[in-house]
Amino acid sequence: MKTLNTGVNGEEDKVKLLESRLGELELVGLTGSTTKVTEAPLILLENMETRVREEDIVLIVNRSSSDYILAVCRSGMGINENLRVGGYSPGIAYVRSKGQPPSTAKESYHFTLSFIGLLTSRGVKTNNIIVAPGSKVYLFKKEALEMNPLTFLEPKEHVEGGYLANSEGNWLIPFDKKYIPYHIGVFGATGSGKSMLARYLLIPLLTQAGYGVLVFDWEGVDYSPFFKNNTLSICDFKMDVNMAVEFLMRNTDHFGYGDENKPVPSAVVKVMSRKLNDKTWWDEVPKTLNSGEELREKLREDALSELRERSGWESYGPSWELKLNYGLDRVSKENWELLYRSSKGVSIEEFRFPSPGELIVIDMSEVSGERKLSFFSELCSRLISMMQERGVKLNLAVVIDEAPQYCPSEPKGLQGKTTEQLKDLCALGRKRNMCVVLLSQGMAGEIGINAAVRRNLNTLFIGQIHPLDIEEAGKRLMPYGVRPEELLFLEPGKFYLTGKMNPSPTPLLISFKIE
Repeated sequence: MKTLNTGVNGEEDKVKLLESRLGELELVGLTGSTTKVTEAPLILLENMETRVREEDIVLIVNRSSSDYILAVCRSGMGINENLRVGGYSPGIAYVRSKGQPPSTAKESYHFTLSFIGLLTSRGVKTNNIIVAPGSKVYLFKKEALEMNPLTFLEPKEHVEGGYLANSEGNWLIPFDKKYIPYHIGVFGATGSGKSMLARYLLIPLLTQAGYGVLVFDWEGVDYSPFFKNNTLSICDFKMDVNMAVEFLMRNTDHFGYGDENKPVPSAVVKVMSRKLNDKTWWDEVPKTLNSGEELREKLREDALSELRERSGWESYGPSWELKLNYGLDRVSKENWELLYRSSKGVSIEEFRFPSPGELIVIDMSEVSGERKLSFFSELCSRLISMMQERGVKLNLAVVIDEAPQYCPSEPKGLQGKTTEQLKDLCALGRKRNMCVVLLSQGMAGEIGINAAVRRNLNTLFIGQIHPLDIEEAGKRLMPYGVRPEELLFLEPGKFYLTGKMNPSPTPLLISFKIE
């Protein structure tokens, strides 16, 4: 049996096949007045209000031209003239006196149809003909796998994943592969399913498309436990001298001084700057269960030797030694172990980025926010350098969870640097086959990401939003008939797909299977 998915000569066969199988679709209503070239009202047939739901895909047969138009049902509404509020009427009086609804003779149910496009022998194109009022509207049956209307939207190069939310898992979404380097944003409040979308849809989609995927797991709970065989710890990477010094100074509170220019912190900085790049110095620290403590004692010994050679030791030596011991002893055993591990780790320059189809997750949970940002900044610098080389194609996707930690709305300090680097990654990535995927609880403002970075995200997945994001979400979805207040109650795991990778010009409500 022929299906919409098995045309022999491409799109033209699909259109002819659809025409021959029109009787298998379900007539659900007619277009009403007033129709446009981009949308039309739908008047449902009697009892169809229980069959047709918002976000269902329908087929319009234009009465004036016999063209076929795909559309999505939006803004559903029921009207009964006998129950119109705001004034007195016999219907209202009947309700008040009897407590029962009046006649349904003046009752009707409506949707606004947001057009996907006109079906042609070359696929779907923008409709530019006014749809005649009274045109028949047919519903695609969700249980019919072979009648997936999204096959008309398949780009020349595409990858499939997820499914149309109202299709009960039957109709896969064809994503336009060539727009992957135009970058992706995933937005939704806590519990909306952002990380699950990344795990079960985006990561498989990107690897299927031939991209290596590098995931930065800020808290170490959303990806690392699920991809244990593909996870590296941030502690497996070597700290450079400046980072190690900053790490120790912060944990010792600069040995009780306000800066690094005082005798004790400056002596420690001098020792670390001289010794950290000396492999033999690290090799003298035995690799035992207490390697971190051994490192502390070796640093204490060398710092004391440095202080004894300084003028003033005779007068202030006991005070200096007291502050040195106090500072070194206040650093936790875990942080000493972390510093020791970083000496044995791989450098950023030696790190091998994931190859096409490969996944690497970096668990960043064991260190402070400053260390995470410093590490990310170093990695960004290397990526930017690689992309600046002529002709380089990375085929790499970088998935960044908790994106406001890297590029907040108003970045300060190190976040200012990482925000600028993300802008550079996005700008260079479009020509170098590198995709940036940002996941955030908010879109804009205090809970969102930097506007300059957000403008580079050309494919968006918008799930259940925070009330503060109603305005920003409305800008993206209201032109297509999606009311932003509906997003406040969107079920977890459902997202509106809009932008370049979406084969439909109007947003689609999609979901995904959890394996």
